[in-house]
Amino acid sequence: MKTSLITSVLAVLLIGASPCLALWMIANVSREQAKKMGLDVRSKPAGPDNIMVELEFKLDGQLKDFTGVELRTDGKENPPGAPTLTEDRSKPGRIIVSFTADRDQLAKLSLGVRVPDLDGGSIYELRLKDFIELKKER
Repeated sequence: MKTSLITSVLAVLLIGASPCLALWMIANVSREQAKKMGLDVRSKPAGPDNIMVELEFKLDGQLKDFTGVELRTDGKENPPGAPTLTEDRSKPGRIIVSFTADRDQLAKLSLGVRVPDLDGGSIYELRLKDFIELKKER
């Protein structure tokens, strides 16, 4: 009886304690790389101090298995107080993600496009300061 109880407990521990071996790689994407991947970042004024940012791309090539876009601040995923992302899938085979933020925040913000694979995946990170004019137009 005692041996079967110990065996049962060990079996439960071994089954329930399977480690997560997923590895997510973060790849910083330049303007040139974004263009080759079909990632289009646009912006337009949304008031005196705010700017609206859009990211549009096709669901093909490297991005065909896309699962989501996250807003990152200083490398942290979806921090409290960050602008809210809106996702538009109204165009078949295309995604548009947008948000509005204070222009002064943009230097700290990036968009991470998640694409999983068998053992984790890639987060293609677009630092907005590399894509958008941060200075206010006079």
